[in-house]
Amino acid sequence: MSFQFDLCDNYWAPFATSVTTATVSAILCIITVPGNLLICWAVIWNPTGKLKSAFNYLVLNLAIADLIIGAVTEPLFVGYHVKEALKHRVSSLIWVSHMSYFMTSAASVLSIMALAVNRYQVATSNRIERGKISSAVATFVVLWICSLSLPLVYLAAGFYLLAFIFANTAIVISIAVLIFVYYRIYHRLKQHEKNCKNIRRSNEREKHLKREQKITISFLLIITSFIACVVPSLVMIYVINLCHNCSCVLIHWFRDLQGLFLLLNSASNQFLYAWRMRCFQVAFKTIPAVQWVLRKFVRKRMDLTPGGGN
Repeated sequence: MSFQFDLCDNYWAPFATSVTTATVSAILCIITVPGNLLICWAVIWNPTGKLKSAFNYLVLNLAIADLIIGAVTEPLFVGYHVKEALKHRVSSLIWVSHMSYFMTSAASVLSIMALAVNRYQVATSNRIERGKISSAVATFVVLWICSLSLPLVYLAAGFYLLAFIFANTAIVISIAVLIFVYYRIYHRLKQHEKNCKNIRRSNEREKHLKREQKITISFLLIITSFIACVVPSLVMIYVINLCHNCSCVLIHWFRDLQGLFLLLNSASNQFLYAWRMRCFQVAFKTIPAVQWVLRKFVRKRMDLTPGGGN
């Protein structure tokens, strides 16, 4: 193997590759934007008064990162690959697409790490607390400073080298941190359950433990989805940069697929946490557009039910 032996920059991507990438990116855009927009609305306006917590502010940060991916990065991918399929020169668009991709992907990955650390702090604390919102705001600022700095590295290193660096730093470190954190959380929760069997718990602590267990299980799904998406992307980045005998067709497929896997992870985050939690579900139902959809759905169900129109 030879590092970055042939990156096929002078070889047009297959038509099927470009069309597939553009189509999947468009579908992910449609999925990613509405859901994350509702999450941002729910946390910012907090209509039920139950979403003001450090963890939910970190969820907001993740939703903002994923929303930017859906509103900016994925449309850029669609435009870039449509032009590529038509054999139009895309040099003026490629650097914007790549910079947006690295910036938003880094923000999403770092947000998931921040959520994991928050879960660890709450699960290993003997006190009933949700963390300080000021610490979540500080995390928000640091996270975006790091994410916005990546385009500067891109200008010096280029797409493939930065993808290799990103894979071996942010992604590998994230996987290691997430696995370690959840290993510790799992044992800590088991210890809490064992200790609490022999003592009398207040209703407040009982509700707190149940809530934290549900949040932790939900976030475990986020981690599972994260690993399922980033590991194939990681393997493809290694192949792109190290494979000596790979054809340019394979290189172009892997170039696009490794990006799509990260975009898929961003599209799935919303369904693995916010949309599963009751506090968010209640908040969503206060949104006029959601209320209208629910009324239409209920009315349709009643019309389909025998005798429902009577």
